[in-house]
Amino acid sequence: MRQVVVNDLVFGSGRMKICVPVCEKTTEAVLDAVKEIKTTPADLIEWRIDYFDEDMFAAAPEILKAAAPLPVLCTFRTKAEGGEKAIDPMDYFAMNAQLSALGAPLVDLELFLCEQYDDIAKETVQAMHDMGTKLIISNHDFSKTPAREEIADRYKRMMALNADLPKIAVMPQNERDVMVMLAAMNESTAFCGPLIGISMGELGKVTRVRGGAFGSVMTFASKGKASAPGQIDAETLSKMLNEN
Repeated sequence: MRQVVVNDLVFGSGRMKICVPVCEKTTEAVLDAVKEIKTTPADLIEWRIDYFDEDMFAAAPEILKAAAPLPVLCTFRTKAEGGEKAIDPMDYFAMNAQLSALGAPLVDLELFLCEQYDDIAKETVQAMHDMGTKLIISNHDFSKTPAREEIADRYKRMMALNADLPKIAVMPQNERDVMVMLAAMNESTAFCGPLIGISMGELGKVTRVRGGAFGSVMTFASKGKASAPGQIDAETLSKMLNEN
């Protein structure tokens, strides 16, 4: 399998990496959460910037330094995909490029925004790669699970945009939907290599533990406030991964 290296963390080798999100509003609260996460088995930290109310650019260097040696995934999840805030698309791409310039090792960009603003997205992706940032290109559906063919097609579109790690998270309505997601992940590893796939909610918890068998290289866990339905406590998830 193709490998993606972020700092010293190798995606595509060993067990799924555990990412714990921080959904705090102030620098002080983020730093406190980072300190607590570093006592857990987390492999990396997701800074959910859409929750953040202060100057993200002023705070970023301190937060990245405090998290070390854990890499930080910088994510502004838009309102359209389950995030806390709306944002002007041009501001969205400029913001993520600036975070890359400040040293963010891993940044999330949303597939649909990249496709809607194709030219600026391609410029931004190239600039961020030139600065050494690895990119997750993501898509989230909090209401349903698309057909297997559609999920696989979205992974292909993410790779066409030069995603380092394509990510899809969907909401199952029944156990069959969970199997659809796992099948789409398994199929897509042939052309994606390492990817991220999540079926959310209670029904989808199995994907957070067993997704690695179907090609997923990252799983999201909670420490305190969860950022998505179905997240498992980081310590519990680590034990479950070690048992599988």
